Amino acid sequence: MKIIGINGSPRANGNTKAALDVMGEVFAQEGIDFDVLHIGHQLSPCTGCFRCAKTHTCTLPDDSLNGLYQKLIQADGVVFGSPVYFASITSVMRCFMDRIGCIDMNNGRQFRFKVGAPLVVARRAGAVSAIDELVHYINYAQMIIPGSLYWPLVYGNRPGEVAQDPEGIQTAQVLAQSMAYVMKAMAVGRDQVSLPELPKKTYTNFVR
Repeated sequence: MKIIGINGSPRANGNTKAALDVMGEVFAQEGIDFDVLHIGHQLSPCTGCFRCAKTHTCTLPDDSLNGLYQKLIQADGVVFGSPVYFASITSVMRCFMDRIGCIDMNNGRQFRFKVGAPLVVARRAGAVSAIDELVHYINYAQMIIPGSLYWPLVYGNRPGEVAQDPEGIQTAQVLAQSMAYVMKAMAVGRDQVSLPELPKKTYTNFVR
């Protein structure tokens, strides 16, 4: 089994990476491979061109987004990690989620029934609203979202400070245990219970 952690922080080795590594230690104990992909480089925002509906790839100039998407397709679970900037996920995380989400909904929903979880790191406030943003994306992708003992957030500002938040560390650990359990339970039942058929989506808007 394979889980990928998305590090949506501009800092490759900051508190978001440290929080993801806490989960990674649990995954290792559960016999699950875990890799962290850092997306803190510049990603262009989604333009809403919907050319991905035909190509099943993003047609914007190559900035590694398509390669990242292919890695996520191969994973059984994904942790979407972001620090909190102005009560929100980072701008690069938003670009990533917008573009990945647009490709996936036009590519047969490859994330469907994978296990997905949000994880945010905050200095003080704004964590819950950032979690909500990530959950909207994860839920729309039809991923299975496990829970923990608290909302999936860890507090810290300066590098390494997340280690001083014992409740946050425990929350991340239990979240990882929940992800591992759900993935293993789904693997057991996969041969016995077929996935529901993916229907053609009905699109409407509020003016017709």
